[in-house]
Amino acid sequence: MQAEIHGQVRIENRPAPQGVLVLLDVAPSFRAGAVGNGQLGRTMTDSGGKFVFDGLTIARGGDAQFLVTVHCSGYKDASQVADLRGSPRGYVSLDLQRDTSADVPNVPSGGPGETISAKQPSSPEARAALAKAQELLIEKHDAKGSIEGFKKTLKLDPQYGPGYVLLGTAYMQTQEWEDAKSAFEKASKLEPGNSVAFLGIGAAMNQQGDFTGALKPLQHSLDMKADSAEAHYEMGRSLWGLQKWQDAEPHARKSIEVNREFAPSHVLMGNIYLRRRDANSALTEFNEYLRLDPQGQHAAAVKEMVEKIQKALGQR
Repeated sequence: MQAEIHGQVRIENRPAPQGVLVLLDVAPSFRAGAVGNGQLGRTMTDSGGKFVFDGLTIARGGDAQFLVTVHCSGYKDASQVADLRGSPRGYVSLDLQRDTSADVPNVPSGGPGETISAKQPSSPEARAALAKAQELLIEKHDAKGSIEGFKKTLKLDPQYGPGYVLLGTAYMQTQEWEDAKSAFEKASKLEPGNSVAFLGIGAAMNQQGDFTGALKPLQHSLDMKADSAEAHYEMGRSLWGLQKWQDAEPHARKSIEVNREFAPSHVLMGNIYLRRRDANSALTEFNEYLRLDPQGQHAAAVKEMVEKIQKALGQR
């Protein structure tokens, strides 16, 4: 059966602008609240905030529930399930809420210091610019404000590899994925033994939905540092995005083993448990995520998922 999903994205009670990213996935078990990554398709809103996924094929007895996720810089991801079991045409309406959480910088699991090298820029002016930019990024959580400082540092000392890692980290926080990828690539060329640079490349590619492309730099990062919780998490994300959840599982488990306090790994592990139809274990992982990062990027979606699982299990 051929099917289609239409919808509209709204921001602050008004239609979203043209170009907001919309992702389509098969809805997992206990579907509401899941976080999609575009396994089935990706599209953009038009000038009225509307979008459509057409040409969907539903086999007899196959999945007829789809997860639509909207991603827009500065706003929390929003997801909704389109149920096509009774009709070949579905409609969803998604409202984006501003993300006001003060998340910590997106840096390796070892903390901000892991992006900082003992090596320093060559000139006093570059060192001063670097110190100011690091303060903005790491202590004041002002990623956007730090970018010009890192650029100034690198203009004064273009061969300072760690500066590109820090610039890439700042771009990751402002969700400028292509700029982040470019900065990490420059770092990897200047410092081919820097595992964080290759991790950054893979993480940026994951955010862009290039899961296949992310595999090589992430594996290279793991070859250099096998105990990186974030690198295992990102590798798991890549494999999950490629619908290889069985291959993603050992990376999710290893990430948690290395650092149980790294919250995103618990979301990935929870989703994997749902694929295994192990609702109790999934519930444990999602609750652990909420304990670690109650105001995090995925908190609202995970809370909704927890409620669905508890209802299905007959829990309060």
